[in-house]
Amino acid sequence: MKKYIQNRKYTYSLLVGTLMVLIGCNNEFNQSDLAEVNMEPPIITSVSDALLDNTVQTGVLGGVYYIKGENLASLKSIKYNGMDSGFNPTLVTETLIISQVPQEAPYLNVANKLTVETLYGSAETDFSLLTITGFDEGVVDGANTVTINGGDFTDVDEVLFTSGTEEAGNLEEKEARIIEVTEGALTVEVPDGVVQAFIHVNVNGAVARSKSYGFNYPIFTDEVINDWEIGGWDGTQELSNEIALGSTSIKRESNNWAGLTFTATDTSEDLVIADYSAINFQIYPANENTVKLACGLNDFEAIVEINVTPGQWNSFSIPISDFYPAGTAPTTISRIDFQEFSGGDAPFLFYIDQFGFIE
Repeated sequence: MKKYIQNRKYTYSLLVGTLMVLIGCNNEFNQSDLAEVNMEPPIITSVSDALLDNTVQTGVLGGVYYIKGENLASLKSIKYNGMDSGFNPTLVTETLIISQVPQEAPYLNVANKLTVETLYGSAETDFSLLTITGFDEGVVDGANTVTINGGDFTDVDEVLFTSGTEEAGNLEEKEARIIEVTEGALTVEVPDGVVQAFIHVNVNGAVARSKSYGFNYPIFTDEVINDWEIGGWDGTQELSNEIALGSTSIKRESNNWAGLTFTATDTSEDLVIADYSAINFQIYPANENTVKLACGLNDFEAIVEINVTPGQWNSFSIPISDFYPAGTAPTTISRIDFQEFSGGDAPFLFYIDQFGFIE
């Protein structure tokens, strides 16, 4: 099972820039409005995504929102599921608050309430929170699946696998079939033809986006991709139906210190190492002798040794920096080897699947 972790952060400079644009575009912020403070209790009429200004009932952790209502100018606090978010007084008027959901706000097993407190009372509205913390790949009834972790997914509307952009004219959105939903996990079937995409989960108008699913530069997923060639020395390799995902893996039987080789051809897309952060693959050692391998780049110019557990799929995501310290990496990668490094008695046997590079 391959595991990815979502690391979604809003930088302070980006947030400030966003808020300045919002202020500049919103004529509700003026000095006379700030001076008129109503002494009635606050009222929340709606919450909207600050970038799209569409009404939502769910917010994404780290997202920025318009809280609209009445009698808001004497604001004392804003709480998302009980967590104080803090606020900027210059972004508060009688009818509008601009607020950011804290990244640490609770989103599971909570009341799902947004609460606004002023000098003259408090108001609350139903408002669930959404985030994606990571995902696991698997197979259910022969179909490739992804279980998305995080929450709150209870009221999920749709899940899209999205690649490309509107600006580049290559935007592609594929809706995934939802298999199972719980508050903290959401399992979907991967749409046909998806190699690399971002997963978008839509809940009550809010959209959370995952880290990249799949590979930005795939080399083997059911078949060799990007015109790479498979070879090796002192052993044999063939396609197999012993899989981590999909329908096909590569079976490799080796003698001592022998290896499996992937080599770029003249028609392969250049693998520019600066474009990627890690090499990902899954390995299944099929006998007890196979306990260690070495992954080598560019004819063993750089290697990383990996320990593997026989009898199960072992998932790896090795940072490029583990191979090449900063400033030492070559421009491109044209050969990748998986060499037997166990040092025991031959034969050694392993399968490799879901192999490629991620940004």
